[in-house]
Amino acid sequence: MRVLIVDDEPPAIERLSSMLASIDGCRVAGCELRADRVVGRCAELRPDVVLLDIGMPGLNGLELARELARQQPAPAIIFVTAHEEYAVEAFALAAIDYLVKPVRRARLIEALKRIEPGGPVSVSARLGERLIRFPIDEIRAFTSEDKCTMVHSVAGCGLIDDSLMALEAQFDGRFIRIHRNALVSSRHVRALLTDSDGVERVQLMGIELRPEVSRRNRAQIKQLIQNDRRTSNS
Repeated sequence: MRVLIVDDEPPAIERLSSMLASIDGCRVAGCELRADRVVGRCAELRPDVVLLDIGMPGLNGLELARELARQQPAPAIIFVTAHEEYAVEAFALAAIDYLVKPVRRARLIEALKRIEPGGPVSVSARLGERLIRFPIDEIRAFTSEDKCTMVHSVAGCGLIDDSLMALEAQFDGRFIRIHRNALVSSRHVRALLTDSDGVERVQLMGIELRPEVSRRNRAQIKQLIQNDRRTSNS
């Protein structure tokens, strides 16, 4: 696992680097002190995960996380900070974890175990006053309405701050666009249906939601269903 460490304090970088050197399967791909260089370094180094400080001059860690979510593929984010008060906002950005300094080695290992190759394993969403973590494998769709983005999982629904465009980039290929207001899990599309009003909709495994399919995306969905049937019959 390739790790980029981002912190404006050299002692913090040194401490995290030392910890990572002692963790099997981890390698420090790079370190960065300047917030304005982080996006470019990520594009260059392609880390699997970024250990990201929040309180930095210029762009803070939360703003950087939003920028990094647009990269393809987007790195997983673990916030490492001295500030406890940003946790809710951090998890709303689909952060893997939120570590408060001084970070213990066991806690860092626990956070890194939540990452799989290709991106984060869960999305954190708000449900009323609660923050809920939805495993990616259980998420079937993301929909957008009135500037709100909703996660639809077999376990329930929640709100996140990410745009559909950012999510589409972050989960490159795992969730596909079927409408300007909807992304669906490419692995859980079961059928293309037409409702009583003549609107074409996607049937998804495990949830009742039937998102609308736009004309421009219809051919892609039909091809996906056909490929799935061929795989099932082979």
